[in-house]
Amino acid sequence: MSSFKAPVVLGMAWLALVGGSGLRAADPPKSPTGGWLDPLRYREAVVRGVRGVSKSEFAEMVTAVLNGSQLGPGEGWFKPGQSRYNWQWLAKRHGISPTKYITRKEFKGPAELFERLDRNHDGVLSADDFDWSDRSMFARASMPSRFWFGFIDTNSNGRISREEWNAYFTKLSKGKDYLTRDDLREGFPVMPPARPPNAPPPKDDGPSPLLLILGLLSGELGSPFPGPRVGQMAPDFTLRTQDGKRSYSLSQFRGQKPVVLVLGSFT
Repeated sequence: MSSFKAPVVLGMAWLALVGGSGLRAADPPKSPTGGWLDPLRYREAVVRGVRGVSKSEFAEMVTAVLNGSQLGPGEGWFKPGQSRYNWQWLAKRHGISPTKYITRKEFKGPAELFERLDRNHDGVLSADDFDWSDRSMFARASMPSRFWFGFIDTNSNGRISREEWNAYFTKLSKGKDYLTRDDLREGFPVMPPARPPNAPPPKDDGPSPLLLILGLLSGELGSPFPGPRVGQMAPDFTLRTQDGKRSYSLSQFRGQKPVVLVLGSFT
């Protein structure tokens, strides 16, 4: 067995063994589909094992990869963030049911904070204002503007300059000094153009399931161990600044003021 395949097979076998202890008695045993060199044999073993494990983040990631996911938003452990200070917390502070709403007059806080929390600007605070998932009404209503923004922001700096705005106006007007409804419809499509019926399917440039599994086992896609839950104390760590001249530890900020940690890839 090559050194490239060994970690994959060993990792899949480990998952199957761990998951096997959690299989329900009602699950009928299934015979392998092929020999030891058949990749489906290991895939089915992993799927059966993962199903028996409690819904941990790592099990969700493995299940998503084996089902063909490219690990986009909402898949695997890539879920909306959690917070102690959510809508349920605010509703309880104001003595109302989470199904109700808070008016500007009833809000127990500064006016500028109310304006920031009222995302849809309907004059009240409700569960919709605190729903940051991709399926929320706010996210769905924002999709067209985000889609259109990309057409105009040609240098992708997150801002539309006057030059970019004028250039797009010139492009849409086709030499006119005004815009018609048809110009706007063509320049700001609701959805990307449909693929012709006989066109070949788009090329899949995403990573293969094997590469994703390797990333999970090596820790490149995150740790297999769950992190602290909401309300738990974050583990201490120390990092050096980019110039290497100073070091900061999380513990030195505890008890002083709120600290926001932004963790992610900036490559």
